[in-house]
Amino acid sequence: MKTPVNQPHPPRWAQQFLMWYCRPSLLEDLQGDLNEFFERNLQAKGARYARFIYCIDVLKFFRFYTVRKFDFFHPIIPSVMINSYFKTSSRSLVRNKLFSAINIIGLSISMSVGLLLISFFTDLLSYDDFHEKKDRIYRLITTSQRPGQSPIDLVSGSVKTGKKIKDELPGVEKATLVRWGFGGDAQIGETKIPLSGLWADSEFYKVFSFPLLKGDPNTALKEPYSLVLTEKTAKKLFGDAEALGKSIRFDTLNYTVTGIMKDIPKLSHLRFESLVSYSTIELQNPGGPDGDFLSWENIYSNFTYLVLPENGNLQTLQSRLDQFSTTENKKIKDHVISLSLQPLSEAVVGRHLENSIGPRFHKIALWVLGGLVVVVILSACFNYTNLSIARSLRRSREVGIRKVIGALKGHVLGQFIMESVLISLLALVFSFFLFLFLRIQFLGLAPQISDLISLQLSPVLIIYFIAFSIFIGILAGFLPALFFARIKAVQVMKDMASLQLFRRVTMRKALIVVQYTFSLIFITATVIGYNQYKSFLVFDLGFTTENILNIRIQGNKAEIEAV
Repeated sequence: MKTPVNQPHPPRWAQQFLMWYCRPSLLEDLQGDLNEFFERNLQAKGARYARFIYCIDVLKFFRFYTVRKFDFFHPIIPSVMINSYFKTSSRSLVRNKLFSAINIIGLSISMSVGLLLISFFTDLLSYDDFHEKKDRIYRLITTSQRPGQSPIDLVSGSVKTGKKIKDELPGVEKATLVRWGFGGDAQIGETKIPLSGLWADSEFYKVFSFPLLKGDPNTALKEPYSLVLTEKTAKKLFGDAEALGKSIRFDTLNYTVTGIMKDIPKLSHLRFESLVSYSTIELQNPGGPDGDFLSWENIYSNFTYLVLPENGNLQTLQSRLDQFSTTENKKIKDHVISLSLQPLSEAVVGRHLENSIGPRFHKIALWVLGGLVVVVILSACFNYTNLSIARSLRRSREVGIRKVIGALKGHVLGQFIMESVLISLLALVFSFFLFLFLRIQFLGLAPQISDLISLQLSPVLIIYFIAFSIFIGILAGFLPALFFARIKAVQVMKDMASLQLFRRVTMRKALIVVQYTFSLIFITATVIGYNQYKSFLVFDLGFTTENILNIRIQGNKAEIEAV
């Protein structure tokens, strides 16, 4: 029975994709089964659902046992063919020095920006990776909403919530309370040195992997007035003398150094010079039944971090937090507080949160930077494509001869992609030196940037650079390779510029228009960004900034005049 013309049919791209990858011995049976299921879904749930399921099934059957062997990947010839591609591409680059130089320079400039962004992203996504339990560490997020106001999401929360999680809430392996605000003049003998830090309880080192060089991590923050210093801070305070067990005076109180920890890694969202036992502040703020310190609404100074068990259920824990919030909200008026959990991996790059305890970077800024880099790289790739097609007459003869002696489409495709990858790898060498120069300039744009990232080279980053270069080579060379691979031997002497990409628009014209569009976008964005940056530098603050210093008074009275 012939299928009516207007009857819905499976998506053509899915049918062609199936015919492309499926083994000939399995294709007929698989097509029949998929068409049969398509007819059933068409009658049962409609055309849209039937097409969707058909596409899913086609992708689902893309497996090792269904994929046919392609001529290009024949097991006997890969090493021989790759060696041939490499030799042919190398000779072509040497023979066409001007073409090679233009492409290498163009790609190296654009790739240097890409390398800068890759290292930038790598640093941002590597924050807190040194913690052993990083994949199971979460921090508590508090959402506060009052009548007539928009809800506010806070990184901080109440002490009451933290203690509830630590002592009573099941489904939590470990939890620690952290509070900011510790600081002042550390007095050692007659010497006073400003010192800041965080309050942290005795479970701190069971959640985070900050190694202690001296002291016991289980007891270092247990007793009141216990103080843990970083290695750098201990050297600043005591020089080369032993710091462990020494006493430091803050105002009228003495603190005992109970631990020396390794300096905080650059890519840590928790940064401090010292840690003070949380029992100290609990002793100074006993709270009580109506005390503000333990109030459910005191949500602005304390931070709770917790570790889920290996097989912990995040949804179950969230439901328990919701129950706890509902119970506590009944005790207050005109204020609704809800709790949620955020993975440690989203502490720096994540949704907008108030009261952040560490460095943050907005996702929107990442998208903007990524978009600018894509514009630069695509412009360079299109430049390579246009130059390659401009040489179509000369290269088409070469392709025609190769096809006459037996070369397949896959062989031609492989040769031109190998040539573009080789150019990209050569451009990587030059772009790497440009990256080293741009890195210094980028870190010097603002203190916040150098404080946020380091852009240090590492073996993993080098691998990313090489993979990026290969990807750019494939991206830049794919269209020219496809262009030349489709040439027929009988068309060798014809005008290749007449090949249509779209109706009434030639391939070269389309690529040139797109390239110019991207270039204008990038140039415009660069000019606007430079003007904004220049405006920030020369902005009139309304007073003369020369010889004016901004000094932290570390809790001292600002009214006291210097003698």
